[in-house]
Amino acid sequence: MNAQVRLPVILQLSLIKTCLVTRDMIDRAVWNNNIGDIKMIIKKTSRCLVALGFIVTLAACENGPAPTRDEIVEKYPSVEVGSLRAENPEVLCPFVRMLERSGLFDDESTLILPVSDVVNAAHEFGCASLECRTVANIAETAQGVGGVDIQNLHQAGSIAHAKCGLTFAADGTQVDDEVRQATLDRLFELSDDDGHLVYDDIEAVKLEICASQGVDMSASGETEIKLIYAYLGGMDQGFVLFSDVERLLHAEMPEIKTTSWVTGSLITSVK
Repeated sequence: MNAQVRLPVILQLSLIKTCLVTRDMIDRAVWNNNIGDIKMIIKKTSRCLVALGFIVTLAACENGPAPTRDEIVEKYPSVEVGSLRAENPEVLCPFVRMLERSGLFDDESTLILPVSDVVNAAHEFGCASLECRTVANIAETAQGVGGVDIQNLHQAGSIAHAKCGLTFAADGTQVDDEVRQATLDRLFELSDDDGHLVYDDIEAVKLEICASQGVDMSASGETEIKLIYAYLGGMDQGFVLFSDVERLLHAEMPEIKTTSWVTGSLITSVK
């Protein structure tokens, strides 16, 4: 099966701008012997080949199956249930908190990380590189600290949300055990006899939290719960396990994770 590469809009526009060399431009430059235009065409063509090579390389990397749950915990046992390594409560996003707990950032002297390190770590856990790079770039730009400060994700611009947290209080800057437990208690109430949750259950709890704080759910908040549902295999099986939501919110690898790479199209397909 051929890889289906879905580029974020900003990358699509960039690629079009890079590769836009028409036959008319070439004919006119050659006819007029315009050295400047000929050099420009050569430069654009070279850049286009590099850009396309980058896309093809990513497609080849993500054409195969996404990493499985067992493969991840074999490489990174500190995200397994019962791990003695503590989670970092200052990392608000449960997915990024799991990356930090895995030890992938242990060689860094600070948790203000290069975008490439964040992208590579997320890729190890099943996030498609293009999407993760786009998100990491947004965070880096918004924070303005020369990298992605994963301990200050509440300052990550449009991908952040200071309210309606599943694991933190309004305007909180770290995980609050009481808030997290209240969220889990409510989700448990909504789960069925088999411990299954559908997307509407998770959305309902998120909306209840927002209502209690007198705010609407933001686009980033909606993306958060869609990511949780998608990552825990909701689009594969039509439900997620309550126990897996509990694991993820504690920065532990769920028992079931999606068999797909986490892409923008996967997340937006959650309804």
